[in-house]
Amino acid sequence: MASTSLPKRALCLIAIFVVIGSGCARDSRSAPNTTQVSRSGPRLDLGLRLTDGRWVELAELRGTPVLLFVFATFDAASQASLKSLRPFVPQHPELIVIGVAAQPRAGQLVEAWDYALDPPFMLGTNPYGRVENGDSMLGKIETVPTYILYDADGYEIDRTSGLLSEGDLARLVKPLDGETN
Repeated sequence: MASTSLPKRALCLIAIFVVIGSGCARDSRSAPNTTQVSRSGPRLDLGLRLTDGRWVELAELRGTPVLLFVFATFDAASQASLKSLRPFVPQHPELIVIGVAAQPRAGQLVEAWDYALDPPFMLGTNPYGRVENGDSMLGKIETVPTYILYDADGYEIDRTSGLLSEGDLARLVKPLDGETN
């Protein structure tokens, strides 16, 4: 009797994840968090512990544009984003892409997420809780996934949230074309 209820439970769980994922996803053109180029704002400066144990200071990456993929391990849209990020990342070697977890006590969960999903970019967490609390220079992250684009000087160029296609990602980094040529 228990064996017949197991498939029903699995089906219910899948249905719940689909509903949650579709509720989190939205077209990037409707994203309210888009920012203009701002040289007066703060420059990218955040420390992250990567899943391989290394520590990276994002300020030290100046000289190269950076795309931060702010995600949560439990979020279906964050996981689905890997479908468009997988081909996008190798097509843009001029750009450093880093996944940043925005959830409490993310360390071990992010390591498991990295191992299971094998994203084509580095993943990290801020062990002091500044990202998930909204106390980092990234500001409050209202929605995951959120993409934040920084130019080579460390200034934020654009920010958008939701499930982006590969084409949406290419449009997001389009302002960098003049910078990298």
